[in-house]
Amino acid sequence: MQGAFPFLLIAGLIAGLGLLTGCGEADAPDDAIDAVRAPEPARIMTVQAVLDGAHVPTLDPHTMKDAEIRMAVGAGPRCEFRYTSTGRPVLAVGAGSGASTPRGVLKLNGSLIVLELAPAEPAAAGGGQADDFALVAEPIRALVAPVPGELNEIRDGLASREATMVFEVGDSLRVGYRGYLECLPEPPPD
Repeated sequence: MQGAFPFLLIAGLIAGLGLLTGCGEADAPDDAIDAVRAPEPARIMTVQAVLDGAHVPTLDPHTMKDAEIRMAVGAGPRCEFRYTSTGRPVLAVGAGSGASTPRGVLKLNGSLIVLELAPAEPAAAGGGQADDFALVAEPIRALVAPVPGELNEIRDGLASREATMVFEVGDSLRVGYRGYLECLPEPPPD
């Protein structure tokens, strides 16, 4: 029995050290997680298809790749809302070209949802600022508003402002995010 004790002690120490080495790993930021996933862009789905089976109270817009945004809103000028100043966009709205109506996109549950620009209430009527905009695909709504008094910050030649985004799914979810709104004259190169 004496020979078994050192073996069990050593085996226990090795197992304990193996468990401890996994504890030091931090969760990867959204952008790093996206890089590990499949390289193909997400598909555009209907709102109902995305919400079916989803646990709505835990939904958050996910970061998107440029190819996904272009697929939904096209190429050309656009504005993007980001959680962080250097992260990928979680909401984008195209400026529209010619006769096309501006539309937006966000990613939920791994799928893209196209949203239409909602009529804005005039700022004078108490509906917000002139720069505010809302995107809707019932029952989903996203309202983006630059933070009052915050000046544009130019980063890499782009105008960037602190902004808030309120994300709603009917009466089931309403959550706000503080982040950055950048308007791009041209989409970034691939």
